[in-house]
Amino acid sequence: MMHHSSSPYSTLQSQRGLTLNGAISIHVPSRRRAAVRVQASSKEHVPVAISGAGIAGLATAVALHKQGVPVVVLERAPALRQEGSAVALWSNAWRALDALGVSEQLRHDYQLLQRVDLVRADGKMLRSFTLDECDAASAAAGGVNETRGVSRGHLLEVLAGQLPIGAVHFSSDVQGISSGADGRTLLQLSGGQQLSCNVLVGADGANSAAAKNLGLPQANYAGYVGYRGLARFDGQLPVASDTIRQIYGAGVRAGMYPLTSKDLYWFICFNADEAAPAPADPAGCVAEALGQVGGWSWGIREAVAATDPASISRARIRDRWTRGSFGQGCVTLVGDAAHPMTPNLGQGGCTALEDAVVLGRQLAPLMKASSSSSSSSSSSSSSGFDAAAVAAVLRQCEAERAARCLPLTVRSWAFGAALQLPFPLVLAARDFVMEKLFSPSHFLDHTLYDCGRLPA
Repeated sequence: MMHHSSSPYSTLQSQRGLTLNGAISIHVPSRRRAAVRVQASSKEHVPVAISGAGIAGLATAVALHKQGVPVVVLERAPALRQEGSAVALWSNAWRALDALGVSEQLRHDYQLLQRVDLVRADGKMLRSFTLDECDAASAAAGGVNETRGVSRGHLLEVLAGQLPIGAVHFSSDVQGISSGADGRTLLQLSGGQQLSCNVLVGADGANSAAAKNLGLPQANYAGYVGYRGLARFDGQLPVASDTIRQIYGAGVRAGMYPLTSKDLYWFICFNADEAAPAPADPAGCVAEALGQVGGWSWGIREAVAATDPASISRARIRDRWTRGSFGQGCVTLVGDAAHPMTPNLGQGGCTALEDAVVLGRQLAPLMKASSSSSSSSSSSSSSGFDAAAVAAVLRQCEAERAARCLPLTVRSWAFGAALQLPFPLVLAARDFVMEKLFSPSHFLDHTLYDCGRLPA
């Protein structure tokens, strides 16, 4: 476990001018800042276009770029998105970050999390265990467990910083997708611009336009709303520096974990009708969040109070049980666009990183072969592109990733559905199981997955 006498950002703030959610400041070298602020290009054709500059989109771009495949990332927002505050990265995610070559830029800025406390809102401790008690951390499994909470904005900046200048185009909303000649995909962008590509990777989130274009159903509402925030404490945090805390009420639950010695991620989930309107302003969001945990112990109210109200996010929790291959032609999906899942296992960001490495490793050889073939031809830029071969690889990759992610999605849904039940008998059974019967042996089994490496 790393200990910091102060926030790891305190020595960087004189060099680093970007502040996330009013708390964490990170370094964005001037060259890299330029790389992610270039507006949409007038280029008419690119080998690979990625819609969405979130975790999945940027990580996929890095995986392809590292293997010599030109990539353009199209992001509808005017800058990298900051919503979500933080993301829990478990061992499977760190393996993916190792493969992408960015793990060391993140690893030492964030606390190692080693303990889980399961507690009741009225102050009772139900169960506490270390992650070393899990079978996945045993010597037989390699003896490796690494769990850290990471600023989502920092992760995006680090990924974007691996791409060449001009690779990320902001204010570029993909508003139309159609098939063109020679297996190309034609994109209609905001502002009337057009772009063609050999391969389109939809990475535009749970409400994906690319997924809708492929005929996938909209993600289903899980029955509850989630608030998330990143609190800043000048003094002691309300939870131990190595601890993930889960707090259970009746139809309401909350949680928190430290990112650094001063920065704390928190969430609150509560049952709500899908049509229930959201508060009109940040102050209303704070009031609603605090209202759900009135009288609770364990520091959750203090965490909400220590958060910039403007940075708190509110979202209806959704998922989709995506089965088998789901793309068409040379259009595919990654991350939440492919398999949106509830946050109950903390695997949304982790599987997005896995997607990037697996897709990058399988797609890059064909794209490089196409580039070599077309460069030796005097005809169009896609003359060497084997659309049928690429489509076959994409379907194979989709099936592989669905086999990995569907069980996680279902398990996460079931876990959340059970924990949101407000009935007294269910609550009594929950408390009894956690206190008397729960074993952490298999708590980390899903983090044993290894997405593999990228070719050197």
